[in-house]
Amino acid sequence: MKVKTLERKRWSFLTDDLDHCYLCGKKRDNLHEVFYGAKHRKLSMEYGCVVPLCIDCHYKVHHYHTFDLMLKKKTEEKFLEYHDCTREDFLKIFHINYL
Repeated sequence: MKVKTLERKRWSFLTDDLDHCYLCGKKRDNLHEVFYGAKHRKLSMEYGCVVPLCIDCHYKVHHYHTFDLMLKKKTEEKFLEYHDCTREDFLKIFHINYL
């Protein structure tokens, strides 16, 4: 699927509320793919690893490693539950383990 199509159809298994920041609850400014970079961004959109973020939290996730790592760990934990899969399955998809 093309990136533009994926962007229009972004969804999240982490939250049903895409209008408010996942981290602080303020109005959302961006939809953030938790696992980013060219290949991982597309996979994040396909598998629902997307969260709404306000501008402040989006900045923190991209500029403070602790915020980014916390979000990735939480997403991986929830991914395993939501998709009913193992860490090995996650590793086959994203080629990295955050837990």
